Amino acid sequence: MTHGSDGSDYPDYGRSTPPPQRPGQYPEPGRYQGQAPDPYTGGQGESQRAGRSERSEFFDQESYYGGGEVQQRPQQRPQQRANGRPEPYDPFQTRAHDEQAERRRRDGGQATGQGRGRHGGDGRSYGGDAYGRERAGYAANGSGNQGRGRDPYNGANAYGENGYEYGDGRAPQETRAYGTARPRATERLSATTVLDARAFAGSTTAGPRTGQPESRRRRAADPDESGDPNEPGNTSGRRKAKKVVPPHIRRRRKIIRRSILGVFLIFFGYVGVTFYPYLTAPGTDRLNARVAEWGRDHHLGWAVTWLENATYKPPPTGGGLNASQIAQLQGATAAPPAKPNIDLPANITPLASGTVPGEGVWHPVTMDAHGVPIVEKSALRPDAQHTSDLAYAVWMNQKALSFTLHPGYQQPGGTWKTPDTVPADQRANLVATWNGGFKVKPDDALAGFYMDGKSAVPLVNGKAAEVFYTDGSIKIGQWGRDETMGSNIQAVRQNLSLLVDNGQLTVGPGDGSSAQWGYTIKNSYFIARSGVGMTAKGDIVYVSGKFLSVYTLAKLLQAAGAVDAMELDINPDWVSFMSYGGDPANPTITKLWDFTQPKDRYFQPSDRDFVSVGKR
Repeated sequence: MTHGSDGSDYPDYGRSTPPPQRPGQYPEPGRYQGQAPDPYTGGQGESQRAGRSERSEFFDQESYYGGGEVQQRPQQRPQQRANGRPEPYDPFQTRAHDEQAERRRRDGGQATGQGRGRHGGDGRSYGGDAYGRERAGYAANGSGNQGRGRDPYNGANAYGENGYEYGDGRAPQETRAYGTARPRATERLSATTVLDARAFAGSTTAGPRTGQPESRRRRAADPDESGDPNEPGNTSGRRKAKKVVPPHIRRRRKIIRRSILGVFLIFFGYVGVTFYPYLTAPGTDRLNARVAEWGRDHHLGWAVTWLENATYKPPPTGGGLNASQIAQLQGATAAPPAKPNIDLPANITPLASGTVPGEGVWHPVTMDAHGVPIVEKSALRPDAQHTSDLAYAVWMNQKALSFTLHPGYQQPGGTWKTPDTVPADQRANLVATWNGGFKVKPDDALAGFYMDGKSAVPLVNGKAAEVFYTDGSIKIGQWGRDETMGSNIQAVRQNLSLLVDNGQLTVGPGDGSSAQWGYTIKNSYFIARSGVGMTAKGDIVYVSGKFLSVYTLAKLLQAAGAVDAMELDINPDWVSFMSYGGDPANPTITKLWDFTQPKDRYFQPSDRDFVSVGKR
């Protein structure tokens, strides 16, 4: 049987007002078998209303039907839904059924059996006037088929007056134009013929069909309606439909995800493959130092420098020395030379104000066979601001010592005759070792490296250089001016520019990173630094400290007697100076100050170049 406005078996909530009747939509009353209009569409007496149920009484109100005669109501234009939203699909189509019944009453009804029926050739199977006239369940119609009676439910007019649903079977036609909005949910939820009028007393009362609260039943039928936001259990506010992604979009997203994953795999694979040799390489370097080395060797020196500058913390200013530092200023002093041809350095004039006993005084470290000091050390406050820390200086007599440059297995790398460590058979006369300069690969040193007749990096004229000769002597100067290549040169280690040139400082207090001083940590920062110089008599001076600027380092080298001096490596992981004494097979190693590297750093393969000093 037909319930919906489109001829389907499901009623739907239609428009708030029925669509206008088209000409010729319904046959004239009495067309079939001379049937008269349904008498129940007009005024009704008390006897006719006595047996009706409460559900039927809802539609018998005179305000709804108009009393006595059928009132022709003017056609109303359907209200559009807010924001032009289409009305959701209602599977039961109940309101359309009620509006059609109302329209049939307003139009004056039809004759009994009028219209097409679903059973019986004359369309009167459920029949026409069976709704209006029969009072007991089922009644026979003209074709012999039984039609629905008027009062199958104790006289309740539950399915209309004129046999609209089960009688003629004609489905109401939808006249709403395409794109026209349907009425709001509140208008669709007015009373219907199949719903008890009492069901609309409140929005949270139980629905007559499902037993659910009415507001939830409405939301189940209408996904676009959010219902009462204050109702318990309503947390979404509006039910959202799952978005359907087109296939080409899914393929594009898959390609993007796989591409990103591939980039990450390639990146981390490259990092793992290239970093593994640095992680497992021999030596005493810490993990952070190995990471920095890997970064500088793989075009990430700018990132390492930025990180070092970003994490820099200046040392405290002012204050005084603690007991341990004062003890380092004390020590044995060498007696005045008995012979005038023995050279000993003059004490260093302190750079900070005030007097601290032992500051700047030289103390012997290594003696020759005659008891004459050939290596001495001194400590003093580095400048007038940082008075709670010490800088250290070492003096070495070149006439009594020989100097050898050792390459590192990474800096400069390659194969050389000289080993990258101090072998056990060469430790008998070992006196001291100190660190090399900046990396030459990549070119942090802005200079070159030469050894054993070949260059790891070409030498650069005008840059500061440690020049090592085949007789074991050493010279500090500017390459190309103070020294050039010759057959007597065994190795050359260049690094930046001279800090002290012919006794004069070449750097100022405010000088920063540049092509002259390097692009690593800013020169104005007070960090661990080291440098080496040569005095007017040809002796060698080494200076280092925990908190030095490049200007402070230059002033200390000048104060220690250097007339030509250059900067070496910086940072606690690379600065180191050790002295050796005692049994050559198991020497006593002493660190100049408490830097990061262990004291046996150069007794195993070193990744960076260094200098060893031995007795002649």
